Amino acid sequence: FPNLSYTYGGGAFFLPYLLAMVFIGIPILTLEFALGQVFRSGDVVAFGAMNKRLRGVGLGSVWCGFMVVCYYVLIIAWAITMLINSFQGSVSFPWTNYGSGPSDFFFEKVVGLGPELLSDGSLNRSTKIVPQTWVGVTFVWLCIFLCTFKGPKMAGRITYVTMLVPFAILIVLACFFGGLVGAQEGIDLYIGKWDMDQLSGSEKKCGGGTRVCDEAWPDAVAQVFFSLGVTFGVMTAYASYNPVKQGVQTDAIVCALGDVLSSFIAGFVVFASIGVLAKATGATTESAASGSGGLGLVFISMPSAFEALGNDPFNFSMGARKFLAVLFYLTLILLGIDSAFSLCEGFSTCIKDSRLFKDVPREALIGVICLVGYCISLVGYCNDTGLYALDTVDYYINVTMLAVGYMECMSAGWLVYSQEQVERIGQTAWYTALGSMLLTSVLAPWVGLGIGGYSENAENGTAVGLLLGVAVLGAGVVLACRSAASASGRAWTSGAVLHDVLLFNVEKLRGEVNGVCGSAAGNWSIPLLWSLLVKFFIPPVLMLMLQLKLTSQSFGDYGGYHQWYQGWGVAVAFFPFLLLALGALAPWLYDSFVPEKEATLAELLEQTQEAAGNSGSSTDVESAEVGAGATEEKVSGAQVEVTV
Repeated sequence: FPNLSYTYGGGAFFLPYLLAMVFIGIPILTLEFALGQVFRSGDVVAFGAMNKRLRGVGLGSVWCGFMVVCYYVLIIAWAITMLINSFQGSVSFPWTNYGSGPSDFFFEKVVGLGPELLSDGSLNRSTKIVPQTWVGVTFVWLCIFLCTFKGPKMAGRITYVTMLVPFAILIVLACFFGGLVGAQEGIDLYIGKWDMDQLSGSEKKCGGGTRVCDEAWPDAVAQVFFSLGVTFGVMTAYASYNPVKQGVQTDAIVCALGDVLSSFIAGFVVFASIGVLAKATGATTESAASGSGGLGLVFISMPSAFEALGNDPFNFSMGARKFLAVLFYLTLILLGIDSAFSLCEGFSTCIKDSRLFKDVPREALIGVICLVGYCISLVGYCNDTGLYALDTVDYYINVTMLAVGYMECMSAGWLVYSQEQVERIGQTAWYTALGSMLLTSVLAPWVGLGIGGYSENAENGTAVGLLLGVAVLGAGVVLACRSAASASGRAWTSGAVLHDVLLFNVEKLRGEVNGVCGSAAGNWSIPLLWSLLVKFFIPPVLMLMLQLKLTSQSFGDYGGYHQWYQGWGVAVAFFPFLLLALGALAPWLYDSFVPEKEATLAELLEQTQEAAGNSGSSTDVESAEVGAGATEEKVSGAQVEVTV
């Protein structure tokens, strides 16, 4: 988040970030909480229960989560290496006098980075394993196994440490750096500068000339998805262990607020330290922050700041600087491990839900999953060219997450309870309404970008795209209402027909969720606004973000990396598209990934209500014997909330 803020105009980035959080992130988080908690299942079972052809939506989400954790462990491993080096040195840190400073130290001694291309211009196909990275990755995967092999009950307890301790350290560091001379200049760079021009434009003017400014919007959505953990299958999996009657809407809002607060404080720590660094070296805050994009803020700027604290006007002792460095990297490691085992949980829940592995002991299953992930990390990323693969896959995974979010909302907004809706309005009306939405969400952004593109005519393109979208959807709704009225013998202008065509399915889903954990259980109910956002607003917006990414100059040439890395990134990140297509065309291919007695949403809800009624308690309800893969678990709401 701090890096994206600096890349896209400082405080200006808060605009797309907060809009994405409120109108996209919280509704999707609410959806995933509801599916997991009320229907007691992971993504594959939940979306498959809506319609067998939607199994690929769930598989695509857990694939993204597992692929992320396979490269994410490397960043944690590098933080471990920096933590170890923070203890060394009696007068200065090891990175102070190494080459040109922390930059050379990080890339050469921590990452062990080799050249992307050989001297003759050909691709460097080195498979040399970097020892310190290998040791760190091995340690992280072992931690993931130990945190998850006993189930969410143990994970919930571990999370008290991996979340609360780092959060407390972040507050301490923010107060410490914020009180030093020069910190104000760095904070001004963070939230005092509002360069709105950095939020638009097709040229690579953002992030020191490395990023297209128009990508601020899809990057803000992707950041929200990453930080909330949605579209990875994680939240659905963890929510399936929640008490049935726990407030879904309240949980989603509290988690989102906590996420925003954590990101905001992290930005204060980083940018206050940059201001301190600038003060100690006599440089400007812009030059102190330059070249610190991506991993640089953590592994280059922060080490420089810790070293600079020994200079005038601060003159901190070496022991004090070591202590600060250790605190900082310990925070990163704890937060990283927490995120890593959470991402792994979504994948393991999918496997445990399947009929193939339902009788396999959890310990053995988690062990195999961690071993497979470890092998992928080892072969794909632990070598001296792993950073190139990591950076490329990360970029393209951001693109795929937008598509997964689109399909989740289309499934919950348009495809859920489709059979019941067809019985009310007729098949022709149902297909007409669905087709008009699909056409609107794809065609309107495409035409708008085609007219306005990334030029000074962007506003004209936006207006045309918006008008076209409203016209297409409106015409489709009118035709669908006429067809529905003809099939049912009602007037096509009646409110009942309009409701059945536009809102019947998503409102039925909302009503069932609220009936279990809404006002009936003494909680906040999910409002009508949620239905409207999930059905009409989020799909076209995510499709617009997806098309912005696909038509960007960076797509296919991200970072200027060799085409082999571009292909690797596309292959890994776009595999969910294949899963979606296969699931839609041949759902029987995924029979092995669902329970033997696959249930519909109505049947899952009935089983949940029976389990809740038999428990006699609204605060501590065991999982129903469907989905979630851990019927023996009984997890308190507090533990799961902290884990989430």
